[in-house]
Amino acid sequence: MSEKQSIWSKADSFLTTTRKIIFNSLTALILVIVTFSLLGGIGSMFSSSEEIDTEDKVLWFKPIGVVVDSEVSNSGDFNFNSIVLGGANGVEQHELQDLLDVLNHAANDDNLAAVYVNVSELGMYWSSAFKIAEALRSVRDNGKRVIAYAEQYNNNSYLISSQANEVLINEYGQVSAFGFSRKREYMKDLYKNLKLNYNVFTAGDFKSGPEPYTRDSMSENDKLAWNEFANPMWSKMTDMMEDARNLEEGTIQNYGDNAWELSTENPEMAEVALELGLVDMVVTREEIKAYMFEEFPNEDDDKYAFPDNISIYDYLAKIKEDEVENTSKNKIAVVNVEGAIMTGEAMYGVAGSDTIVENIQSATKNKSVKALVLRVNSPGGDVWASELITNALNEFKETGRPIVASMGDIAASGGVWVTTLSDEIFAEKDTLTGSIGVYGIVPTLDGIYDWAGIKVDGVSSTKAGEWDERYAMPEYVKDGIQAGIDHVYVKFVSKVADNRNMAFEDVLPIAGGRIWAGYKALELGLVDKIGGLDEALKSAAERAGIEDFVVKNYKKPMDPFDVFLNELLENINIEIDLDPRLKLINSKLEKHLKLIDPEKRNILMYCFECEVK
Repeated sequence: MSEKQSIWSKADSFLTTTRKIIFNSLTALILVIVTFSLLGGIGSMFSSSEEIDTEDKVLWFKPIGVVVDSEVSNSGDFNFNSIVLGGANGVEQHELQDLLDVLNHAANDDNLAAVYVNVSELGMYWSSAFKIAEALRSVRDNGKRVIAYAEQYNNNSYLISSQANEVLINEYGQVSAFGFSRKREYMKDLYKNLKLNYNVFTAGDFKSGPEPYTRDSMSENDKLAWNEFANPMWSKMTDMMEDARNLEEGTIQNYGDNAWELSTENPEMAEVALELGLVDMVVTREEIKAYMFEEFPNEDDDKYAFPDNISIYDYLAKIKEDEVENTSKNKIAVVNVEGAIMTGEAMYGVAGSDTIVENIQSATKNKSVKALVLRVNSPGGDVWASELITNALNEFKETGRPIVASMGDIAASGGVWVTTLSDEIFAEKDTLTGSIGVYGIVPTLDGIYDWAGIKVDGVSSTKAGEWDERYAMPEYVKDGIQAGIDHVYVKFVSKVADNRNMAFEDVLPIAGGRIWAGYKALELGLVDKIGGLDEALKSAAERAGIEDFVVKNYKKPMDPFDVFLNELLENINIEIDLDPRLKLINSKLEKHLKLIDPEKRNILMYCFECEVK
C-alpha cells in the first residue's frame, strides 16, 4: 500500500469512528429523553410490585463485578479513558452486606430448593471472601444444597466455592488457588533510559510505595512485611478449603507447589483437580445445564433451560419486603470512605474528599443523628484530602457526639489517618491496616532537556523561586521537601499515638509504613476490637446512650443532570479499537498518575500493597 493510500485509509477510519460516536450519541440522547418522559406514566401503571415467589426455586448466586462496602455512583461526565478501556459502562458494584444478607436468609429459607454459586467473575479482597465463604458454609450446614460451578477458580472464588456440597468445574477449567503472589514493576532503569529523574522522599523504613521509582528489585523489608502478613492469611485460607472438602492437611499447598509438574503429566488440569478431590465433577456448559435440569426440573419441562431460579437482587427485595419498618427517631450516621483518598468528588475507586466532607457536614447539621460510624475501605492516598476529612470529623466531634470507626477489607495509610479522631476502632480479623508512613515523589525533566539539547535560563526575585522542575533538584530543595515529609510523618504518628493513648516512641516501631492484619493490629493496640459494621453501630449506640436507632447512610447525591449523563454514557457504548498493549499500559498507570500529579508536589499516604488481590 502506498503512503498516500495509508493516509487516506487512516483518515477514513477516523471519520468512520467519529461518525459512529456522533450518531450513537444523538440516538442515545433521543432515547434517554423519551425514557425520562415516559417514566412517570409507566411507573404509575406498574406501581404495585409483582409478588416474588421463591417456592422450589434455585437461588442464583452469580454476582459479576466487584464487592464494595458502599456503592458509589460516578459523576455524569464524559471520561475518555472509560471509552478507550472498554466502553462507557461502569463496573458493577455489589455491596458486601447485601450479599451476606442474601446468603444468611437463604440458610433458613425452606422454600428454596438449592443455591447455585458462581463467583468466578467477582472481584474482592480477602476479608470479604472469608465472610462470604463463612455465610455459604452456614447455608450448607443448615441442610440446604449448595452447588458451585466455575470455569476458572482463583484463591477467593475457590475459597467460597469449596464450602458447597458439590464443586463443579468446566472441562477446560483449572483450580488456580496458588496463594498470595505479589509482584511489582520496578521502573528505575526505565526512567533512567527515558532521562526522567524521580526525586523520592520517604518517612518510614517499611514504606515501600515509592520503591518502583528507586529500585530494580523488591527490598528485604518489603518482602518481610508482605510475608508476615500473607503467610498466616494463606494458612487460614487453605485450612478452610481443606476442612470443607475433607482433604488432608497440606493438600492445597502441595497442589500449588507441584501444579506445573502435574500439568506436564496430565494437561487436563480440571481432571487433575478431580483426582485430587478439589472438585466433584468435570462438565461442559451443556452438561451442567442437563445436570441441573435432572436435579431441579423447570416448570416448562425444558431440558435445555436452567432451573426456575431467583436472582440475588430479586431475593434481596423479597427479604426487604418482610422487614419490619424501624420508626426510631434516633439516627446513627454511616459515612463511607471507599477507595483511594483524593480531593474532588467521590466515584468508583476514589474516596473524593469533597463528597465525604459534605456527607459529614450533613450529619453534623442533623440533630436526630446521635453518633457517627466512619466505615473505611481505603488504601489511603493524599495527605491533604485525608486532613480535610479529619477536619470535618473534628467539627462533628466538637458537638459532643461519638465517632466509631469500622475498618473493612483495607484501612491503611491515609485510611488510618482518617480514623484518628474515633472514640473506638473496629477491624475485621483479616483487615489490611497499618502502613503508617509518608512519601512524596517529584519528577524533574533536566535529564530529558539535556538529552534534547534544550537549555533553561532566566532570573528570579528570590532564591526560593529559582528552581523549577526543568532543572536538577538542588540539595537545599531536597532538604526542604524531606523536612516536610518528616514533619507530616511525625504528625501522623502523633495522631495515632494520641488516639491510641500510647507514647509516640511506642507507636514508632509498629509504624514505619508496615502493614498488619486486623487481629495483629488488635494485639499491637492499633485497633480496639475485632468486629464488623454491626458491632460498630452497637458500640456507637451505647456511647450515645440510645437503645434504639435507625441507620442513616450518607452517600453522594446524584442530581438529575448526573443521572441524565450516566444514562447517556451507558447508551453510547463506544469502544475505540486500540492496541491491547496500550490499554494494558493505560490501565496500569491511570491510578498512579492520579496519585502522582506532576503539577503538584504530592505528599502521599498510600498503601500500594493493598492493591494486591
